[in-house]
Amino acid sequence: MAVVVMDVRVSGPLEEWAAGFAGYLAAAGYAPTSIRLRVRLFAHLSRWCDAETHLPTVLDAAAIDRFLVARRASHVDLSSRATLAPVISFLRSMGVVPPAPEQEDGAVGAVEALLDRWRAFLLHERGLVPSTVNKYRALAEPFVTSRLRGLVLEWDSVDATVVAGFVAATVPTLSVGVGKLTITALRSLLRYLFRIGVVAGRLDAVVPGRAGYRDAGLPRGVTAEQVGLMVAATGGDSVVRRRDRAVLALLSRLALRAVDVARLELDDVNWRAGTILIRGKGGQIDLLPLPADVGQALADHLSGGRPVTAVGRAVFCRSRAPFTALSVSGIQGIVQHAGQRAGLGPVGAHRLRHTVATATINAGASLEEVGQLLRHRGLASTTIYAKVDLVRLGSIARPWPGTDPVLTAAVSS
Repeated sequence: MAVVVMDVRVSGPLEEWAAGFAGYLAAAGYAPTSIRLRVRLFAHLSRWCDAETHLPTVLDAAAIDRFLVARRASHVDLSSRATLAPVISFLRSMGVVPPAPEQEDGAVGAVEALLDRWRAFLLHERGLVPSTVNKYRALAEPFVTSRLRGLVLEWDSVDATVVAGFVAATVPTLSVGVGKLTITALRSLLRYLFRIGVVAGRLDAVVPGRAGYRDAGLPRGVTAEQVGLMVAATGGDSVVRRRDRAVLALLSRLALRAVDVARLELDDVNWRAGTILIRGKGGQIDLLPLPADVGQALADHLSGGRPVTAVGRAVFCRSRAPFTALSVSGIQGIVQHAGQRAGLGPVGAHRLRHTVATATINAGASLEEVGQLLRHRGLASTTIYAKVDLVRLGSIARPWPGTDPVLTAAVSS
């Protein structure tokens, strides 16, 4: 007994779910060719289960590893867990394959359990946003892992010397920004450990700081001509190019952050009123005017670039199935690739924000106006742009000795 799905013969214990799997992939936006390839993988898994007399209900991590070994031995494609993920996800959703274990026992479990409790505390009791909490968790994990003794975490011997030693060994290898954030995350973790009684004292107070001065550098923007080259590098009428041009338009015209663009949803654009709703960091929500050229780029993307099978309401989605919302790193990648295609090297998305702010202040705008454009909550975040205010700086700069007779005489005397 067998069924034929997408011209692929499926036999074995999984055959009754083969048609449903193909429909599952189609609903997720996979192309017919991709569906056919994954149905073939599905069919192979079913035959393997039949040959091994292996029930699908016991397809655990070890069984999946054995199947992948058999797959690589008999097929030219280098299948991996990522390739098999849609198959396993579908079978789990149908209750055929057991759900993934919540957490395995052992050393990794001890670290993960503590970090998960701390993460929940930061989210629900401190009210931090998930993106910040996830950064803290990733940066503090090495310190928690360093306390492993066999399969358990040991905290009794942790004192100021241990904390300072970890910081001295770790932070100097990081950039100034990441180093400072690591220290902030470590202090937060140590406060939490004191709160729950794991450590005896307030060790967060002994975490040494990281040298680095606010506003020590200059905002690194790009010129208007270079932005034009980046936009031109996304020329063409492909789906991806239309999406990329819309992303560049939002970043370079409205001075948005990458996270602002990633969070943009279809309902946030009010076409009649000519406005766009921006969900910024820290829960900040702003209503901005929608310039005509930005609106046109968005309209081109939505009318012929956004997949009709996209999952959710995000404006920008992945270019390959499943068509889920594009992440912040995906937005940043679009800008980097545009810079490379334009011959400028990888350009950071935040540099487009600096470009708008620098051009605005050099056109005569005040720092307060630039702060409103950038949606800063306080003027302190905007003061760095005073360093690139060429018009006002030029009015207070003293002439170089040799061009002013009075100064020249004073220097020579």
